[in-house]
Amino acid sequence: MSLLEPFPALLVRGEWAEHVVSPMHDALSGEERAAILAERPYSWLHVARTPDDAAEGQEVDPERLDEANAAALQRLLDAHLYERFPEPSLFVYRLRAGDHVQTGIVGEVPPVAFTDGRVLGHEGVQPERVDALGLHLARLGARSTLVALMFRADDDVRKIVEATTEASPLRRFGAADLEQTVWRVEDPDVVARLRERLDDVRLYITDGHHRATASVELWERAGRPDGTGIPAVLFPEDELRMLAFHRRIVGPLAFSADELLARLRERVVIEEVDSEPQERGAFGLYADGRWFRLVPTSKGGVGVAALDVSRLHDEVLEPVFGFGDAGDPGLEFVSDAVPTGELMRRVDEDGGAAFTLTPPTFDQFVDVADRGEHMPAKATYFDPKPQSGLFLRLENGASAASGD
Repeated sequence: MSLLEPFPALLVRGEWAEHVVSPMHDALSGEERAAILAERPYSWLHVARTPDDAAEGQEVDPERLDEANAAALQRLLDAHLYERFPEPSLFVYRLRAGDHVQTGIVGEVPPVAFTDGRVLGHEGVQPERVDALGLHLARLGARSTLVALMFRADDDVRKIVEATTEASPLRRFGAADLEQTVWRVEDPDVVARLRERLDDVRLYITDGHHRATASVELWERAGRPDGTGIPAVLFPEDELRMLAFHRRIVGPLAFSADELLARLRERVVIEEVDSEPQERGAFGLYADGRWFRLVPTSKGGVGVAALDVSRLHDEVLEPVFGFGDAGDPGLEFVSDAVPTGELMRRVDEDGGAAFTLTPPTFDQFVDVADRGEHMPAKATYFDPKPQSGLFLRLENGASAASGD
């Protein structure tokens, strides 16, 4: 089976796109999801609700919640908010956030590719979350949130994508913070050339490890049927933006800032600096209203052990603060998408501390995946992310006719 297959996707109608399409469920805080659910009755989030969306203290029956999600999907279909195409298709999908642009190819990747080494991940998964997603997907009979995959940039693929985007798009919507644009690859010869070029590449998961794992497990339990695919978007690595996750120690600290610096000097070289250091192989520290540059004295390893995030944990967070691999309520992960000023404000407010990092390189990202290793939790953050509710893949006898 080819690595990328055209699929019978429905596409949200242009006039409804901003009402339906939403950020992925797990990319939003509970407060952000609650606001969207209250303000937008046709948002895809009504289809993707989890027990986490229940009011505080409210008990949730997962089966009834899935029934409510299915009813929300049926409401979208009954309102004819999606457009169908005459045959399975590939699409080109562009995300523009400010001056950053990334353009990917949307289709289906066969589940077997996630088991035979053609698609590799870099994160571990939580079994209970995989099980919950599997039940949700099986009961809903539809998928919309794309697994995001990366491939090494290819000039031939780039030329095909650029030629496709010269035509008028099917959809363009959004604002300055995120504009989304979709084209359909209509020429069968172009579809064939794309599939041929991409058959020779290895893909790497950037977002969607749990969705991919849940989909593969469903496919295996069904007896590995032919013709099953996982909706995905494939981005070239030279267009992706990978951000770091910083580590904030929730205050107040158990010891003074001077004692913290003394403990750190036993493990790293420290110098005070004027602003946040942004240097691979070094860490930033903000504490007591001051910035410091920290450089490990030990020699780094390879694979996961070579990552700055791993070295920070092994050489600072665990021995100095006692944080284990599973995380801790006293440790907050803050993406680099959060302004530095906001990170400093949080530290100043509660008297904690923040350790800042630069993201891994794409070579490090690929090396970890090729080795079959897993990065620590919250090691990378890809921004912007594909959104949910734009493409819709109906399965298992769901009401396909309602999308006409």
